[in-house]
Amino acid sequence: MVAAIQVLVYMRLLYHQNSIVNTGDLVLLVLITVLIAAGGYIINDYYDRDIDRINKPDKWIVGNTLSEKKALQVYMLISLLGGVLSFWLALRFGLSNYMFIYLIAVGGLWLYSSRLKCLPVAGNLWVSLFCAAVILIVALPDLILGNEEVIRKELWFYIGFAFLATWIREVVKDLEDVEGDEKNNCKTFVVKFGIKPGKIMATIIGLALVVLISLWEDQQTNSIVKFVLVVLQGVVMGSIGFLWWSKIENVYGKISQVIKIIMLAGTSLLLLI
Repeated sequence: MVAAIQVLVYMRLLYHQNSIVNTGDLVLLVLITVLIAAGGYIINDYYDRDIDRINKPDKWIVGNTLSEKKALQVYMLISLLGGVLSFWLALRFGLSNYMFIYLIAVGGLWLYSSRLKCLPVAGNLWVSLFCAAVILIVALPDLILGNEEVIRKELWFYIGFAFLATWIREVVKDLEDVEGDEKNNCKTFVVKFGIKPGKIMATIIGLALVVLISLWEDQQTNSIVKFVLVVLQGVVMGSIGFLWWSKIENVYGKISQVIKIIMLAGTSLLLLI
């Protein structure tokens, strides 16, 4: 999904705008981002191994199907490979002094998994910023090198969309995982303040997402795009209602999957721009 988003953003919003990023650069950029994300998932599973025993007994990997030592070895290998490719790409653009961005990305995901994830709000915000950065990074060479005229306003809508959609999904996942988090002293917002405040936070973020989609809709002239955006607004509102009124035990997991579909549908709109 990360790779698909970056390719679509590039092809639909940057390629025909004389971006300094060529197709070969894009392949490297996508590969680096996928390696960073993969490393982030591995280190997250490593630190979540005790929590996953409770919350995801059927998907518990590190310490179960993969040893802790092997997981760390794979993580180090992926991070090293991503670093080498990042340095190569930075030299290609003459931006070797911006290598700190890669270090922030890898270090930030490690910090999220080891420290921030179990802090109220901070963890959710951090990972949401990283998901928004997946889109921003494609345009970063143009922005850094002063080629801002290639950046279309739709890019900023997509960045905001990714940020808010990820944030609400993270809060819903905290609602879903509250039992394991409590037992492992992981003080997420939901654990510290309760289920109802967690639902209120998810609702506020969801409404902000609806407003953003509405602003996005106002900028469109394509009737199909406008229709899809209206549907997305309805699905977000429906998910908020379902969050409050459904009595189904595994409702949070279902809502989390719906938000994934919302993110995929929002990304697919790039095909119509």
